[in-house]
Amino acid sequence: MKKELKTLTEEDAQNLMKGIWGRWGERDRHILIFLLHTGLKIQEFVSLTVGEVFTGNRVKKSLNILGKKGKPDRKVPLDRDAREAAAMILEFNRRHGFRLETDEPFIISRQRNKKDGSYRITPRQVQRIIKNLREDARMGFKTTPQTLRHTFAKKMVDQGMDLKEVQKLLGHRSIKTTRDLYGM
Repeated sequence: MKKELKTLTEEDAQNLMKGIWGRWGERDRHILIFLLHTGLKIQEFVSLTVGEVFTGNRVKKSLNILGKKGKPDRKVPLDRDAREAAAMILEFNRRHGFRLETDEPFIISRQRNKKDGSYRITPRQVQRIIKNLREDARMGFKTTPQTLRHTFAKKMVDQGMDLKEVQKLLGHRSIKTTRDLYGM
């Protein structure tokens, strides 16, 4: 039996963007865009370093996501919107006094991370950002980072991408997982 997934419509995504305000709202908006255009898992996203996204001169055209638990590495292309969002995030970091060194976190937090002392954003902080945006937009259903991942995958399938390609992008071990979630 196919599981019913909640995904965002284009209007839902625009409503989420309208809920952003404040000095850090600019960063939050670009986080949302980046996630909607890459389909990354939240842990993959918060683990990104500047060097994985930025060559030193420009934003890369794809990300190399390392496989975990025996899964193969995968290449995630960055479309124009994702690259623009990444460039804005990097500029935001620079303006707030963070170095764009290869080993620095791609997404910074307002406060130090208690675990490692860095300014790397945590998965929980990303969840809170999306929850706050959802509440500002008065969305009628729960929206999480996983919802953004499902939205990305559904968009790819709706645009005619082969399920095998969607499987590779998402890093699913089995085509059955991809077919059960997004197949017809």
